[in-house]
Amino acid sequence: MVRTKGDDADEQRVIDDVQRHGWHVVGIEEDAEGPGFAYSIGIQHTLKHPEFIVFGLNSAQTMMHIINAIAEEVRKGTTFQDWHESDQILDGYSCIFRSVPTDVYPDYFGYGMWFYRPDSFSVLQCVWPDKQHCYPWHPDCHTTVRQRQPILARDHDWSFHEGKNHAAFTTKRVLNGSHPILLVSHDNEGDWQFLCGTTNRPSDGKIVCLGDIIKRDASIAEVANLPEGWQAVRNSPTGKWRRKRAK
Repeated sequence: MVRTKGDDADEQRVIDDVQRHGWHVVGIEEDAEGPGFAYSIGIQHTLKHPEFIVFGLNSAQTMMHIINAIAEEVRKGTTFQDWHESDQILDGYSCIFRSVPTDVYPDYFGYGMWFYRPDSFSVLQCVWPDKQHCYPWHPDCHTTVRQRQPILARDHDWSFHEGKNHAAFTTKRVLNGSHPILLVSHDNEGDWQFLCGTTNRPSDGKIVCLGDIIKRDASIAEVANLPEGWQAVRNSPTGKWRRKRAK
């Protein structure tokens, strides 16, 4: 059950917005306690999808617009999940979504907890990159971006900088299981290739997501920090990776 009547004008506005538009967005400006942020209320109730929070952009109004843009994508049928990446939200940049642990809800989701109480609800954090497209967990990410954007998720079981649904290149022989991945290339444009080293024919190429590659071979996580413009090779599926700058 969710709230259907508020005790004051602010609470009633939340309820009215959810009933009329599908959700309400709360915007908090930056202050001495920390960076500004915005979060949604009602998306899970209306669209059966986790709520959203975003931190540290120029103003609360900007972040509220972003939350609304994400919600409209959900209304159109898009589903966002933990560690998934999207290029449909920010102009010229991708963003990654991370699951938010419930123990931080009292710090950020006061109206959300009020609206859903006593029921549970889920939240995804929309994480944005710096101008070089580096996310806060990337070692080269600009310090200001890290400071303005706390990452609420605590689990870091994903080794790559990019999202699980990030497109990558491989071969038919890798996908059908007849050949192991012996060559990993991270090119200068940021694209990943996971190859068997037995074919260069374009007709043998396939596009998959990074999550599928890791499911097929968890040892690939060992080269997740391979810099752009570098390659890693090994002699067998259990062999040691040897790294080198691509020619």
